[in-house]
Parts: sequence; structure tokens; C-alpha cells
Amino acid sequence: MKKPLIGSVVKSDYHDFVIKDGSFIGRFEDMYQQCEDPWPESEADLEENPVSSYAPKILIRHRLTKIFSFGIGKGTHLAWLGRKVPGSTLFGCDISSTAVAECASRHPNITADVQDVATFIARDVEFEVLILREVIWYLLEDWDMLIDYLRKQCPGRYILVELSFYDQQNYGTDRFDGPAEFIERFPFKVIEVLRLHTSLLQREGMILIFGRI
Repeated sequence: MKKPLIGSVVKSDYHDFVIKDGSFIGRFEDMYQQCEDPWPESEADLEENPVSSYAPKILIRHRLTKIFSFGIGKGTHLAWLGRKVPGSTLFGCDISSTAVAECASRHPNITADVQDVATFIARDVEFEVLILREVIWYLLEDWDMLIDYLRKQCPGRYILVELSFYDQQNYGTDRFDGPAEFIERFPFKVIEVLRLHTSLLQREGMILIFGRI
């Protein structure tokens, strides 16, 4: 795993590298090198999150065990998901080589490598269900390309998306202006939707969409 450059400061806030002031930055490799823990989420957090904890129940119900996670990070979520789904085989990718190396070190049962959307499409990865957990905002430039590939090359497979929205969000709203619009524009057959909001009118919160490509 790469170390921060000598003299650099290990930052705790990832926003400088991802999305800031309404603009997408996308310096994920720098983020993983300079932020000690950019996504501070434990397995206990996943267990307590009503959206995330529902995902393995869906996979078990539909007998989906060949799981590919796009934007795997250090592998915490996929490793947890694999333990919740008996007999699962775990694959994933991330744009950051530092994150992938850390994932391999922590979770040897996960097969992961460095890929962006173009590489993912070119490799034509086999999976039963594709997990896109909290990465849609980072894929907006390639979202249409990914949709086109999945429709043409992966019909009949499944997709599971988890995504957070914010009341004061000012990035990505030209594509999906709130959770209701994201659900309405979801490009695949929707099987289940779970929304975690105080009310349906509230933007801030999480959604889960499980669909068939």
C-alpha cells in the first residue's frame, strides 16, 4: 500500500478529493493515500443501517451468490456482505490502486483489481448481481455508458444500488433531482425499493433499489 508523501498531512476530511462546492474532483487515489479513513463505517454501522442490512436478505431470497461490487474501496462492505450471504463468491474493483491493495491485504477472500467503467466494460466481468453502493454520484459522466453496456451484455442479471441524498445537495441534481426522480429514472426493471427518510418529501436519506437488468 502506498504511503502519504513525506511532509504531507494525513487529512480526515475526504471532501477535498471527491466533491466540493458543487464540483466533482474525483482524486480517489490521492484521497486513499492522504485520508487515513475516508469512509469511517464499521460492520456495526452496516448492521444498524436499515438500508444496508436489508441488502443481504434480498440476495439470499433471490439466491444470488456471485457478487461484484463496483467501487469496492477497502472492501469493508463487500466482506461483510459476503459473510451474510452463505456460499457467496466476492469480486470487486476500484479506481484507486491503494484501496485495492488495502482490500487484498485485509480480505484475501475478495478478488479485486483496479478498474474504471471503461475497463469494467472491456473485461466483460461475470456476475449474478452488481452492487453499486454509494458510487453513482462519482459515475455520472460514465453512467449512460454503463447502462448501455449492462442492457446489451448483461440482460437477466441483477443490480442493487444504495445511494444517499442530501437536503442541500448541489451536485448531480441535473441528473437526479432527489430520490423520487432517481427511482423514476432508474433504467432497469425495479423489483424492490427501500427508502430511509423521515417523509417522502424529504431529500436527505438513503435509498436501496434492487432491479433486474
